[in-house]
Parts: sequence; structure tokens; C-alpha cells
Amino acid sequence: MQSRRLSSIAAPERRRFMSPAHILGFGLVVAFALLGVYPGQSLERRIQATVQADSLSLVYLQAWLRAMPEDHALRLLVARRLLARGDLPEVAIMLQPLLSRDEAALGQFFREAQVLKLDLLVQQMWQIPVGQPGFRVAQQRVEQHLNMLATHDWDEDSLNLFIREAQSAGAAAAAQPFMHRLLEKYPQMAPQMREQLTAMDLAGGNPRAVAALYFQGMSQARSTAEKREKFIAGLRVLQAGDLMAEVPEAARVHGAALENDPATLEFLTRLMTQANRMDRAEYYVTRLLQQQTAEARALQESRP
Repeated sequence: MQSRRLSSIAAPERRRFMSPAHILGFGLVVAFALLGVYPGQSLERRIQATVQADSLSLVYLQAWLRAMPEDHALRLLVARRLLARGDLPEVAIMLQPLLSRDEAALGQFFREAQVLKLDLLVQQMWQIPVGQPGFRVAQQRVEQHLNMLATHDWDEDSLNLFIREAQSAGAAAAAQPFMHRLLEKYPQMAPQMREQLTAMDLAGGNPRAVAALYFQGMSQARSTAEKREKFIAGLRVLQAGDLMAEVPEAARVHGAALENDPATLEFLTRLMTQANRMDRAEYYVTRLLQQQTAEARALQESRP
């Protein structure tokens, strides 16, 4: 978690190119102009495909949302971009209009908002060092939300996601309902899930054993995203088990296959900083910069 820097010298006042009011007005003009050029779902799809989580893009999206506050897809898009930037308080505010309504009124938007809230709660939990009183309180919030999610019906990918989140957050008991739901709804998962349930029972709260299951499961992952999720879950299990000293070596041993994945490198940079292993954090930052440089060079070479 980043520490705050204190100074007795007041920072000089920044000169602004535009005031906040002007920025908002400019954003509204751009939003309406875009809406005129790309009406309805066409604009939404274009933004979904092209807009990154940078400040100017968020100004456009937020301005558009102020003009159309009932556009639930847009609200979720803004929340995802804020979450990717780590603006957690803003994410909570953005999700509140969806979380305060029931599933019957919102349908799929309600479900997507609940999944985003889980991601938000998990990120809030990991901002608190393990062992501090606030960590357990945040962990209980994650468990309570998982228990609420267990009362709804979910598809296979969502159930697997909730299992990983529960176990990596040190809330193994909260994973059980989702495991049994997988066994009931998706018989093809039965052999794998029964094996995992048996292994979890045998692990008996041993975080090293649980982490090992995730690392072993990386070889069966169907995509880079799934492999990343299992890898991160394994590291989080060690972190939640107060085994932070073992995390850097586990990351080195099991993360080799993901060293070209920017999302993994960003996560590892933050995690190594939390572990006070600045040598490893510097290594992952260097890898990330190499990736970005290579991508920029490839993009430039592809232009006529």
C-alpha cells in the first residue's frame, strides 16, 4: 500500500489549462458530438473497443454518463475503467445506483455490478497489510458479499471466478457453495471439482497446499487470462496465510510463463512493492517497459 508523503512546505499552485467547469463542459460537448456521429449502441461498442483508462477518456465517458445517467452499460464501463486505475472510492460511488436496485429491475446489469463490487472489495482488502485489524474486517466484507452471491444463479465462468476469489482471499468456506453448484449444474466439471474439493479438505487450512493447487492448475488453463487468474490466486493464498516472505520466490518460479503479460507484470510490481522486495519490483517494471517499447515499435512499423 502506498504511503503518503508529508511535507511542511506547501506545494506551489498548479497552473491549469482549463478549469474543472470548462473541462466538464468540453466533455459534454464531445459526448454529444460523438452521440450524433455514432448513435446508440454503435457509440457504446466503439468506446468499449477503443477507450483506455486514461484521464481524458474518463472525462468523456463521465460527461456522457451525466447526460444519460440511466445508461447502465455505460455506468458499468466507467466503473471498470475507474477500477483498472485503482480509483476505488469513485468505483463505489459509480456502482451505488445499480447496487441499490433489485435484480428484477436491472437483470444482467445487476449481476455485472455485483461482480464488480466483489472485485472492489477484494482490492480494498489487499490495500491493508495482512495482520492489521482492518484486514480482517475487509476480509469479512468479502466473505459476506460472496455469501450473498451464492444465493443467485451463475454460469460456469462466474462460479469458477467466485471460487478463486474466495480461496485467494482466505475465505475457503465461502467457496464451498460455488463448488457444489458447479458439480450440480455442470457434470463435465465433476471429476476435476471433486478432486479439488478433496484436495482442499486434505489441505485443511494449509495455505501452501492450497497455493500449490492453483499453481498446478495453470498448466490446464484454457487462456492467458485464466492462467493469470490461477497464478494470482496462488500468490494471494500465500499472502492471506501470512506467508508474504515466500511470495517473491513463488512468483519467480511459477510466473515465468506470464512474463510477457502486461497485466501480470503490473500486478507483480505492486505485490513486490508490498513485500518490500524492490529488486523484484524493479525487474518487473523493466519487463513491462520492454513490453510497451516492443508494442510501440511494432505499431509504428505496421504503419504505411
